[in-house]
Amino acid sequence: MSSVKHQPWAAGASGHMQHPLFGRVWIKDTQGLDYKTPDLKGKYCRKLFTWLEVDMHGRAWMCCPSWLPYPIGNVLEESIEDIWNGPKAQELRKQIFTGKWHYCQAAFCPIIQSDSLPSIEDTLSGKKYAMDFEKKALANESLVLDELPTYINFSNDESCNLKCPSCRTQKLLYTSGKLYDKRKAINDKIVETFLTTPTDREFGIFVTGSGDPWASKIYRDMLYNLNGEDFPNLGITMQTNGVMYTPKLWSRIHKIHNNLRNCRISFDAATKETYEGKTRLNGDWDLLISNCKFLDSKREEFPNFNIIYDFVVQYDNYKEMKQYIELVKDNFPNYEQVCFSMVSDWGTWQAEVYNQKCIWKDDHPEHEQFLDCLRDPIFDDPKVVLGNLTSMRQKALNK
Repeated sequence: MSSVKHQPWAAGASGHMQHPLFGRVWIKDTQGLDYKTPDLKGKYCRKLFTWLEVDMHGRAWMCCPSWLPYPIGNVLEESIEDIWNGPKAQELRKQIFTGKWHYCQAAFCPIIQSDSLPSIEDTLSGKKYAMDFEKKALANESLVLDELPTYINFSNDESCNLKCPSCRTQKLLYTSGKLYDKRKAINDKIVETFLTTPTDREFGIFVTGSGDPWASKIYRDMLYNLNGEDFPNLGITMQTNGVMYTPKLWSRIHKIHNNLRNCRISFDAATKETYEGKTRLNGDWDLLISNCKFLDSKREEFPNFNIIYDFVVQYDNYKEMKQYIELVKDNFPNYEQVCFSMVSDWGTWQAEVYNQKCIWKDDHPEHEQFLDCLRDPIFDDPKVVLGNLTSMRQKALNK
């Protein structure tokens, strides 16, 4: 496939800067966002000790790049072992011990905005879960870890069956050619490190933060060939639009059924009209609902298979937030959570279009109507997670 002018993570988007240690970073727009940052001194974020995310350029991150936009290396240039305990990774881990979280983008991080980070004290005492190597590093205030990352996010292939306007300007599918080969080389390096030699090591993988796992030839081949019996303590999380997650595909991945943990399915709409006409171009609403009903039934057979329904809030869909919660409750009774997040800039919209979509901006013409939607008591449901919209609801309720 040939190069595309406006791909996700577009180099031409505003907010790029050059950092003396980390190189090029992309700080997302927060202008007009009314948010609060809780006191983070003495807090612990497991991602800085466990998470590795790799993008289509080979860049490695210790969190979602929207939340922590400082890469720690490139897997095409360095070994994962060297990256994981290198100077950039150590610099980011210092935040835990200094209490100065100046690298994390607090406005966008749902864990920070919901004030969900555990304390170091509770982590060390066992009140909050952490693995032994994490506790050892915390107790010794060590920036170098004994273990490689225990959670690996595959974000190296943007291939998707849809062309959602918030993410891309046209459909992206890599099946051959130089761009495919580059993404495959990145994937092969990750697989070689974590998914080649059978092990009882406790770890997890996330597929994918960049496209759809079933639209990607790279990810499909990887998951079809993965034998869960070789990795009994591997947990697999998937983020998908759900359209290709059919009963036939479910049967195809029978060797990893027992490894499936969280499945995040993103609708970004509560009606067929909004879904197919605005937020999920190329999507098939009826097939999606059918697939999700099938997957919901599998929760009874596989109780560790948790299904989470995601909704990225923007101007085109904010009036359907309440309806979305009702849709999930009425149709998928075994759901784990309904999660919301604010739309972010991926460089695919022109600035004026992006600003029009950002209903969370306090100068948006319909911002007050958005806040009025958030006042509904349906958002008090403990299975409804507002993430980085938490401060918006607090604002709506004048808390």
